[in-house]
This record gives sequence, C-alpha cells and structure tokens, in this order.
Amino acid sequence: MVISENLEKETDEKELVKKIRAFKELSFGVDRMIAGEYVDTEFEGKEISNEYLEYMHNNKTGALIKASVRIGAILAGAKEAELEKLTKYAEKIGLAFQIRDDILSEIGDEKILGKPVGNDKEHGKVTFVTKYGLEKAKIMLEDITNEALKEIMCYEEKGEFLKELALYIKNREK
Repeated sequence: MVISENLEKETDEKELVKKIRAFKELSFGVDRMIAGEYVDTEFEGKEISNEYLEYMHNNKTGALIKASVRIGAILAGAKEAELEKLTKYAEKIGLAFQIRDDILSEIGDEKILGKPVGNDKEHGKVTFVTKYGLEKAKIMLEDITNEALKEIMCYEEKGEFLKELALYIKNREK
C-alpha cells in the first residue's frame, strides 16, 4: 500500500509541476502579446527596423500561438527536445499568421474579413507588406510555412493536425 501511495503522490506532483509550467507559458504568452501590440501602436506612422517589425509580429498573435502549442506539449509530457522542435514550429506559424494578416489587410475581401482592407496602410502601420512589398511578403509567407512544416515532419501521421494548422494559417481568408 505504501508503494502505491508513493507512486500516486509522485504522479500528482509531476502533474502539478506540468500545470504550473503550462500556466507560466500562458502568462508569458499574454505578456509578449501585449508587448507586441505596444510596439505596433508605438511605431504607427513611423519608420521601423526589420528587427522591431519581426519582434512586433512574433509577439502579437504569434505569442499566443506559441504559448498554445507549448502548453499542449507540456501537458502531454513532451520531452525537452520535442518541446524545442514544437516551439520552433509554433514561432514560425505565429509569424506566418502575422504575415498573412498583413497580406489580407492589403488584398483581402472586406466582406470575408469583416474589416476595411487597406486600413493598416491608412493608419501608417508598418507591416510586412509596407516594408517588403506584397510579392516579397507572399514569398516570406511561403518560406516560413515550409520551415514550420519541416520542423514537424518527424511526427508523420501524429503531426497531421499541426501540418493542417500551418497550411490553414498560410491560406486563410480571414
């Protein structure tokens, strides 16, 4: 009976550690999203370096995407090497989300988007499209999506959802 109780206690402690770590990921993701939004509003109508543009985009919706992937991996008991690979994947699809958002803001369908197209340019926001041009942004989106897919190739069938998620983000219309 004592062995069973000790194993149960050890399992409970491991689960608690995973939950605390997952909560920490969520808190960090929200903090990064706020930081990215701050930079976005702070640089509205101003020149922005490539580094700040990438920082801003990695730390908006991308931070929440990254946190979501990491939380799922942590709660599933992923090993550190797996967590690192999934983190790289998540960072790439988070950036892809923002690049696609910038593209849609330029050429999307207002009826589908539910917001005016060209709004970012009108407000002087620096986006991947305003910084690099529409065609270069599309190439960047394709490249970053392919990089994300390479990160999860090792998961084969188990990674099908992650593959579909990356492709959805790349091709989304809203």
